[in-house]
Amino acid sequence: MATRRRTSAVKSTTVKKSPRTVVTKKTTVTPQSVNKVTQIEAVKVTETPVKEEKKVLRSLDKLDGLELIMLPLIYLEGFVKLLISNQF
Repeated sequence: MATRRRTSAVKSTTVKKSPRTVVTKKTTVTPQSVNKVTQIEAVKVTETPVKEEKKVLRSLDKLDGLELIMLPLIYLEGFVKLLISNQF
């Protein structure tokens, strides 16, 4: 039985191809103006009226129950912040 040779083992003859010529069309580009600037309208800013804040000053006799509980806690928080930052 005859054994076949692998195709990679067989040397093939190489044929040199002639270089192909490529024809390209010349296109003309029309120049466009790049320096056109569109004017942006100025934005009108209107000032809103400032509302005056009313300070509420009440004595300790007129505070509600919740306000009586919150007031010492607010002072305690302030003192703790000062103690932590060593400024007291």
